[in-house]
Amino acid sequence: MSDWILTNKLLAGIQAQQAGDLRQAEAIYSEILADFPEQADALHLLGTVAQTKGDLEWAAALIAEAIELNPCVALYHHNLGVVYESSGQWEKALSCYQQSLNLNPDATLSAFQAGKILVNLRRCEEAIPLLNSLLVNSDRAAGIPLEEVHLNLAIAYRDQGEHAVALDHLEKALALDPQLEQARWFYHLYLPAVYQSEEELNSFRARFVEHLDRLIEETPLETEEQCRTALWASGLGTNHYLQYQGYNDLDLQKKYAQFVQRIVNACYSQWRYLPHQSQPEDPIRVGFASASMRACSYSRLSLGWVKYLNANWIDGQANSKQKFQVFAYHLDPRTDFMTDRYRQYADVFRHIPTGLEDAARQILQDQLDILVYLEIGLSPLILQLASLRLAPIQCSTWAHPITSGLSTIDYFLSSDLMEPEDAQEHYSETLIRLPHLGTCFEKPVLPQQKRYREDFGLREDAVVYLTCQYLGKYLPQYDYLFAAIAQRVPNAQFVFLALPNAAIARQFRERLTRAFSLYGLNVEDHCLILPGLDYQDYLDLNRCADLMLDSYGWSGGITTLEAVAVGLPVITCPGKLMRGRHTYAILKRMELDSLIASDLKSYEDLAVKLGSDSKFRYHMAEEVRQRCHLLFEDRECVAALAHFFLTRKPDASSG
Repeated sequence: MSDWILTNKLLAGIQAQQAGDLRQAEAIYSEILADFPEQADALHLLGTVAQTKGDLEWAAALIAEAIELNPCVALYHHNLGVVYESSGQWEKALSCYQQSLNLNPDATLSAFQAGKILVNLRRCEEAIPLLNSLLVNSDRAAGIPLEEVHLNLAIAYRDQGEHAVALDHLEKALALDPQLEQARWFYHLYLPAVYQSEEELNSFRARFVEHLDRLIEETPLETEEQCRTALWASGLGTNHYLQYQGYNDLDLQKKYAQFVQRIVNACYSQWRYLPHQSQPEDPIRVGFASASMRACSYSRLSLGWVKYLNANWIDGQANSKQKFQVFAYHLDPRTDFMTDRYRQYADVFRHIPTGLEDAARQILQDQLDILVYLEIGLSPLILQLASLRLAPIQCSTWAHPITSGLSTIDYFLSSDLMEPEDAQEHYSETLIRLPHLGTCFEKPVLPQQKRYREDFGLREDAVVYLTCQYLGKYLPQYDYLFAAIAQRVPNAQFVFLALPNAAIARQFRERLTRAFSLYGLNVEDHCLILPGLDYQDYLDLNRCADLMLDSYGWSGGITTLEAVAVGLPVITCPGKLMRGRHTYAILKRMELDSLIASDLKSYEDLAVKLGSDSKFRYHMAEEVRQRCHLLFEDRECVAALAHFFLTRKPDASSG
């Protein structure tokens, strides 16, 4: 076959492919490869046909073979990136797009795709210059949707704490395409993770109140297309940053959640459980639904319920007859060893990574009596699912310690020790106060220590205060506490973690610098911000500290449980809302009231006393070690949960 004939055949295949005649294009490329098995263009083009048909594994193999034959063609690498991105292999896709750019710096589509992936991978410092380069010369970016460039830059700048810049990009995106739903929802519901001042916090809160009303007013639900568009947009995120502001969000949460609920019901009004017949001796069918049945904080809070509810422990006594059938629904594509543990303990385990419709259908088919959502408000999928009435009784939990705001959620399963007296006023659900912490938490496994103070950059002579919460939990109006303590404990060293990222940590350091300067102190002498740590290193850091300072307003939960497991004293000042009282409950359970401050001045004094008086500090560390066993494997709360479920059985069976 001459070069001229080969070229014409390739052009004919491309024309067929562009016309949508994939069968003809495939036949032409295959004919070429029958005569020339190493014809790289034909291999590459046949791979793009396979990608269009959805045969991603075959597509990747074909294009990879073309690259092996001719590695210098940027388009080959770009299209292999498209295949990997289609299959969710973001790191591989990113590598392909970057190789395409290395070969052809003008491959703007590769730059755009790489920038989007970097944003999704939260590598925003790398994404920003790449995406900005597409805005420098609009002619160079021909064919690139500039509104999506602005949208991704907005996401990236929000991640970096550059809020004015982020909002400016959102406005530009909407100016280019007012119907870009992701940009519209992001713009109206925009909230920072961390604030630079109390004034900024209050400004963004007022903005959220105004723009939530605007979003609701501007979102029509009159046609099927409008409903489907709104459903898609509501599945892109949640308003969970609102809860870091430290207020009672009941009214706002109800307004937001019931807006989502109206959208979901507009799309699925026919989806509702049907009462089913059951006999008095039938076990109660209890389902636990989550997008976090994997190695993360939320899964650890609820595993004990699944593990022991079906272990026949009712009212503290072993029962010969099984009273529950436990269903576990894991709705995230990712799985790991923790997923396997849920699978082990549930009677029926269902992994449903394919979205709202499949999950709802399966739950309805299972005819549950009671459905417990483990973390409403964190996952948009869980919020949408919880907007439906899929079981006669539906519950939320304190894994995300805020009311769901949904009319479809009947009960909020909480901790008696964590809730203040007026707690019911904070929930749209009926509050159920389970004993103690309300959770049956496993005692952390403590590996042998490997890293010590010098490995973390801690001074040997310092009194190390571990302050390791997500930085959004530290509200700016309380920064002064660290400086006030340091002024009275000159060798104090406060250790923070750069969560969620280094850029936010740099801004947080600026806040601390201002607070310490007001006390005539140098922040460098007293504050250390470490990068995120793996589990082993994090436990070792706890072992290197002298005490932990709990965050005010949104308290530590699992972080406190892990701290006391290694014998680290933790001091707290309880807030007015349950999310500010986790550590308070933990210390109450251990009867360590001496580590609980009544107000912020007492909190400062207690931190100074523990930092200055080594004998008192060592005594409290020993008390923590002696009493921490009370926190773990607490089956009493599971028995109470089981009793609660049993008392609801008549309602469940009758529908």
